[in-house]
Amino acid sequence: MRQSRAVELRVAGTLARPNAWTWYVLSAATWFLAVGLNGVIIPGLVTQELHGGPGAMAIAQMSGQVPTLLLILLGGAVADRADRRALLVGLYACAAVLTGLLAARVGAGQLSLAVVVAYVSALGVVAAFQMPARDALLSDVAGGDLLRAISLLTMVQWGMQTVGNFGASLGQAVGFAPILAGEVGLVACSAFACSRLPPHVRHGEPGRAITLAELGEGVLEVARSPVLRLVAGLATALGVLFIGPFLVAFPLLVRDFYHGDKVSLSMFLGCFPLGVITTTLALLARGGGLRRKGLAQLAALGGGAVCMIALGCGPPFAGALAAVFVFGLGGALFMTASRTLFQTHAPPAHRGRVLSVYSLATMGASGLIGAPLSGLLLARLGVLATCRAAGVTMAALIVLLSFSKSVRELE
Repeated sequence: MRQSRAVELRVAGTLARPNAWTWYVLSAATWFLAVGLNGVIIPGLVTQELHGGPGAMAIAQMSGQVPTLLLILLGGAVADRADRRALLVGLYACAAVLTGLLAARVGAGQLSLAVVVAYVSALGVVAAFQMPARDALLSDVAGGDLLRAISLLTMVQWGMQTVGNFGASLGQAVGFAPILAGEVGLVACSAFACSRLPPHVRHGEPGRAITLAELGEGVLEVARSPVLRLVAGLATALGVLFIGPFLVAFPLLVRDFYHGDKVSLSMFLGCFPLGVITTTLALLARGGGLRRKGLAQLAALGGGAVCMIALGCGPPFAGALAAVFVFGLGGALFMTASRTLFQTHAPPAHRGRVLSVYSLATMGASGLIGAPLSGLLLARLGVLATCRAAGVTMAALIVLLSFSKSVRELE
């Protein structure tokens, strides 16, 4: 069954026009460059411009994650029904309009936490439909070597986010409004690149209303598959214990412990994707292969736990940058292994729905549990203790999972 599904994916990938992969990568590159900018701009607006504390930071991050959590299963079902190309073009256009409105408010000096929350919430709705469509489209345009395609896309994704993270430091000199205006242009480029992709062959009956049963089909597919069930569980732990603190605690660690500014925040957050790129290049250099994917994921999460504990010990800023870089090294290993397993084991007709469960496990867990839990711990324990608690909890979980043969032998 596994081999037949892999063959289906390879055959489907060869049907796309030869330049489809190029346009797909270009669309992803410009989008993730904008995401990298936003990843620093939003925390910067909350902590540097509005002088918000842990509660404000948690609210801002949760407001983007919760809509995604509530709607992403619907987004997966829509991705399986709709022309994914047209869907992505429309979603990117919406994101460009939203970013332009935020730029106008910032430029007019009318920024407030409510404005930030409204913007991030609206982007969360867009993401709920955009992520399943983009991820499902990957197998349609990637060609035969799926793992290598995922490795290349991971490098492009995090490479562009790195450029965006460091580029956002320009906010120190020119302000955030001009950078947001530039972000509008980047998202428009993503829409144009998507418009050059071939139409997607739809599954099912596009005119028929989506049922509740369809929304649950992706969850059932994952629950029935021992491989996908394990990977989804690991991704959930990642969302709660790593992504949540990354979104909420890290910006406050830079501001409150290291007394850093926007440039320091850009450097700190930018070290993670640098680590991701380094590991991805190493994987590509050895042919993109990764046989023991279960062990790779455990090693990645274990390394991340060590990095979180190290950050919680309050090292010098250079040491903190090194810890975040190593954190990114493991992050690439986890993402490549888990995403390849999900793409390989997802039936083509339900690919959008199955991949939406993966996004739900990571981003949903971080928004519903990780971000609010981090905000609560920050308020009660402080930023260093919050990092230590996340690292110790993940380390204990990895020790328990290391005794599971099904996880260790996952390939």
